[in-house]
Amino acid sequence: VIVIVVFAFVWVLGTYEARVTAVSPKLKAELISLRFTQSGDCFAYVDPFTERTYPGVIDLEKFTEERLFACYHTAPEEGYKEFNFLLRLEQKDKLIKTNNYFHKDDFTLYKEVLIKEGNSFRKDRLMVYVQSG
Repeated sequence: VIVIVVFAFVWVLGTYEARVTAVSPKLKAELISLRFTQSGDCFAYVDPFTERTYPGVIDLEKFTEERLFACYHTAPEEGYKEFNFLLRLEQKDKLIKTNNYFHKDDFTLYKEVLIKEGNSFRKDRLMVYVQSG
């Protein structure tokens, strides 16, 4: 009886720890997708004179699938098990997607951004369609 109680206690602690430390897929996707709007290596505008990165400002010239692949990509064979994204600028209606995105959206994230096109800036909304693994 004591052995059964000990095993039951260990099992209860193990499942409790798993529930407490679990991170929701939406939070994981949000943290991964921050790179798209915050990093100069992705789409964030970088001033050529000061080399300052402007988070939340998307440089439309950088908004390409090639840049997305350099910024975030998954393995061709196993990448479908990871997060994959389709990014869409709402007003511009421009779409780009990661290499293993198969149009099976689990949820969508919305980000208010500024778009730098030429010398002008305008408001837009970046819609990030998420396909979780």
